[in-house]
Order: sequence, then structure tokens, then C-alpha cells
Amino acid sequence: MDQRTVILVLLVLGLLCVPVGARWRLPAPVVATLFGAALGLVPGASLDPPPELILPVLLPPLLYAAVQQTSWRRFARGWRPILLLAVALVFVTTAAVAAVAARIDPVLPLGAAVVLGAITAPPDPAAVSAVAGRLGLPRRTITLLEGEGLFNDVTALTIYQVAVAGVATGTLSVWGAAAEFGYTALAGAVVGLLTGLLFGWLFDRLPTAELRAGLSLLIPYTAYLTADSVHASGVLAVLAAGFWLGGTRADPDDVAGRLSGRNFWDVIEQLVTGFTFGLIGLEFIQALDDLQSGLWAYTRFALLICLTLVVVRFAWMFGVRGLTRRLSARDPADVPVGWGETLIVAWAGMRGVVTIATALALPRDFPGRTQIVFVAAVVAVATLLVPGVTLPWLVRRTGLTGGALRRQEAARRIVAAAQEAGLHRLEELRADGTVGPETARRLGEWQRAILLDEDAEDAEWVSQRKRLGEVRAQLLAASRAAVLELREREPEAADDVLRRLDLHSAVY
Repeated sequence: MDQRTVILVLLVLGLLCVPVGARWRLPAPVVATLFGAALGLVPGASLDPPPELILPVLLPPLLYAAVQQTSWRRFARGWRPILLLAVALVFVTTAAVAAVAARIDPVLPLGAAVVLGAITAPPDPAAVSAVAGRLGLPRRTITLLEGEGLFNDVTALTIYQVAVAGVATGTLSVWGAAAEFGYTALAGAVVGLLTGLLFGWLFDRLPTAELRAGLSLLIPYTAYLTADSVHASGVLAVLAAGFWLGGTRADPDDVAGRLSGRNFWDVIEQLVTGFTFGLIGLEFIQALDDLQSGLWAYTRFALLICLTLVVVRFAWMFGVRGLTRRLSARDPADVPVGWGETLIVAWAGMRGVVTIATALALPRDFPGRTQIVFVAAVVAVATLLVPGVTLPWLVRRTGLTGGALRRQEAARRIVAAAQEAGLHRLEELRADGTVGPETARRLGEWQRAILLDEDAEDAEWVSQRKRLGEVRAQLLAASRAAVLELREREPEAADDVLRRLDLHSAVY
């Protein structure tokens, strides 16, 4: 089986993992990993991508897709606890893993042990979102997990790049690493904002929603590659570009753009996520073949690293919980409350795309590369399977299922605001004589039915409504504008209501 066939099979399996995961009640990333491992058992099935292409190809679209599903204001409110996880915990985890690896495994020198720590430190945003998003967790828990998953890559990749360069040159400076971290973060944010400005200008000059959706695929790659070319953080550049465009291009009347863009990115995200997690399973099987002689020793070593990651995360979460609440005293609603939420956040440290991609991106002659890839694959598989399978049970046991009710309540508030905006516009049209009292009443009932996803139309009303297309369009436009104003605080609920309005606008 040649490599082109393997890539095609991984893409197909990446799509199949969604319905299979729903049937087996397993997260899609876990199923994709199992599919990849099964493919690795097929004779001749292997994939050897160029290491320098792994991160630039796989990471940008996943980051950009995750950014589009949230809002900057949500992260801005909870930035203190997010930074404690995304920056401080990454440093602590890297140091702990490096200390264990350098002490236990004589093959890995200190620099390579630091690289292993940076590779295994960051939880994966795609895995966390795929699992946490369907569990009905409280908003603050999802915000914290998603914020950590998005921003910890900046810290981990900076440590990774400094450590890899240090191994190559034989020097590793703490102060140099700190200076590089500051530069990569600042320069990455600037590159991302400039990319957002450029593509915002280009969007205004494309005539169709399909072209704009296609152009959006270039945004994460442009931001990432441009930042990488100036040795800045490509991850932060993608996040900055996504947040900028998401916060400045909320056009209520761009119905076709939202519908085509959302569908386009749903497909892209699933293809890349499924392929990447399938690649994790495939690489795990390949690593098993490469380490036949010392397999048991390195399996014990990999499991020890997994244990280190779990212990450090639990100790950090429960140890700094009080500090986190003091730092967020002005807005304590955005930090975990009680041992149950803290336990969920601690247990949800699933590794995935970044862990396996950074391991595969190591140079071929890097010291201990095969062992590092094997350990990274074990860490990714173990932290995907165990938390991914047990989190639903743990959420039920701790009683943290109120997030679904909160989302429903947020949707009701947003529907009420959208209905009020539409009725206000309808009253203006009735006052100036555009529609009569009876027509205004029927239009109000129709708008309410749309917002509540009900069917309140008969044949007579369908005929009458067609003659009032312009009035209907104005009601929907007013409702969409009201929903977009509320999206910064409740992006998931607002997106649900907005999609309902967009579909009605597109159909009629």
C-alpha cells in the first residue's frame, strides 16, 4: 500500500469516525485513533511525511476552526485562570517530565528530555472541544478548557523550538528562552492582526459567499507561515487573525456567507481532525515495530510519563484553585467552583494533535527521536482513550450537567431579544402603513414560530407571505442583528439561533 493510498484511507476513516463514534458512544477522535491503529496493522501500510511539513499543514486549520466557534470576550473575561493553565502549567509540566525523563531514561540527554516535556505538556484543543462540547458542562469549565487548549500551544511550541535549537547547537539559555518567548508572542499577535486586516479587505472585494469561504482557508495558513518566516508564534498569529475577523466582520445580512462558511469549515475540521488522530494511531503501530527489542522498557517509561502528566495536572489544579479564585475575585463565575469542576478540568488533559505533530516534526537525526515518537504516541492514545471514555460517566457522577440547561436558557434569552427586535421593526412598518394590523399580527406569529423552530404556516399564509417578502426580510434582518450583538457572551447559543434565522432567510 503506497503512501497516497494510506492518506486517502485515513481521510475516509476520519469521516467515518463520526457516525461510528455516535453509535459506539465514543468521542470521534478516539475512534479515529483506533481506526489508524487498525490501519497500521495492515501489511505495508505506513506513512512517512516530511517532518518540516507536519505542523504547518495540520495545525493552522484546526486552530482557526476552534477560534470560529468561540469569542474573544469569553477568553478576555477569564484570562487569569486560562494563563495559569496555558502558560504556568505548561512550564511546570515540561520541567516535571524533563526531570523524570532525564533521570529514568539514559538514552535521552537533558535537552531531548526538555523537548519531550514540551511535546507532552499541552492538552489538545480539538480533542477537548470534541469531548467537552457534548457533555453539557458549565460555561466556565468549557471556557477554561478551550482557552487552555488554544493558548497553551504558544507556550509549548516556544519551549519546543528553543529546546530543539539548543540540542542542535549544544547551548540552552534560560534567559534566551524567555526573550524568545516574549518576541514570538508579540510578533505572532502583530502578524495575526495584519493578516486579519488584509483578508478583511479581500473579503469585501469577492462577489460570492463560496469564494469568500474558499478564501477563508488561506487565512490560517497565511498567518501561520508568515509568522513562522519571521520566527514568531504561528499559533498566536492564527488565533489573533481569527479573533480579529470574528469580532469585526459580524454582518447581519451575510446569510449566504455564514451558511456556506460554516458548512465549509465543518468539513475541513472533520477531515483534518480525523486524519490527524488517525495518523496518531498509525504512528503508534509504527513506533511499536521500531522498538521491538526494548519495547517493554519504553512502554514502562511512556506509562511513567503519562502518570507524571496526570499527577502534575491534578496537583496543580487542586493546589492553585484558591489562588485562581483570588486572582478572579472580580468575576469568580469564570473559574471552577468546588471539587467537582476542578476534578473535571484536571481529568480532561487529553493530548493529541500538537503532541504527535511536534514529535513527528523532529529532525531525523535528533537524539532519541524514535523513543520520543513512541512515548508521544502512547501519551496521546492513553490520554485520549481513558479520559475520553470516562469523562461522560465522571460528569454524571459529579452532577455537572447543568451546562446544557444554561445553554437552553441562554438561547431563550437570545430568542426573546431577537423577537423583540423583529417586533419593533414590524411596529414601525405598521405605523407607516406598509402592512395592515391583521398582516402585522400574522407576521409576528410567523417570526415567533421561526425563532422557536415551530411550523405555524398554512396554505393561505404561505401565499400571503410571498407577497410580503421585503417585510419578512426586514424582520429577519432585525432579529439577526440582535442575535449578533449577544454572540460575544454566548457564542454557542447565539450560533444555534442565528443558523435557524439564516436557514429561513436562505429558503424563502
